[in-house]
Amino acid sequence: MPIGRPGAILWPERFCHMTMASQKGYSGLQIGLHWTVAFLVLFQFVAHEAIENAWGAFVGNTPADPEGRGWAYLHVVSGQLIFLLALWRLWLRFKLGAPPLPANEPKPLKFIAKATHFLIYALIIGMPLSGSVAWFAGVREAALAHVLAKNVLLALIILHVAGALFQHFVLKSNVLSRMVTTLD
Repeated sequence: MPIGRPGAILWPERFCHMTMASQKGYSGLQIGLHWTVAFLVLFQFVAHEAIENAWGAFVGNTPADPEGRGWAYLHVVSGQLIFLLALWRLWLRFKLGAPPLPANEPKPLKFIAKATHFLIYALIIGMPLSGSVAWFAGVREAALAHVLAKNVLLALIILHVAGALFQHFVLKSNVLSRMVTTLD
């Protein structure tokens, strides 16, 4: 019995047929993971007050808010899910590649795009780690790093969205559309 491609059970061939050299767009799985992580990160920003209140109660600065306990729990669980999905996205990026940036794009824009993506990945992987260390081990420095990273991530997300919109409306490239629909 042939062994077949490693990981074939987890990653069906229809998700893994593109290579970096021939890829014109992202796979449906890559697009789905992108938007799932984006939604979860947005949720983290919108529902952050409960975890801040829970942290204040945890360190003894404020009284506990029993009504916010569920939202705080969702923040922790969502953060862990973001971590796992981000690792999955990275694995897929290394396995399947990513479409190249437009050939005619100026080098400074290519650098900004690559740096922004790298930093966003670093933060969506690092923030759940710092949050976990803060929450489960009670390390205040990790909580401070988590909050500082939140502000950096917000700025990077704004830059990322602005860059995608600039690509679409000003440069008239397909950069934005390839994260909405598969182009393979």
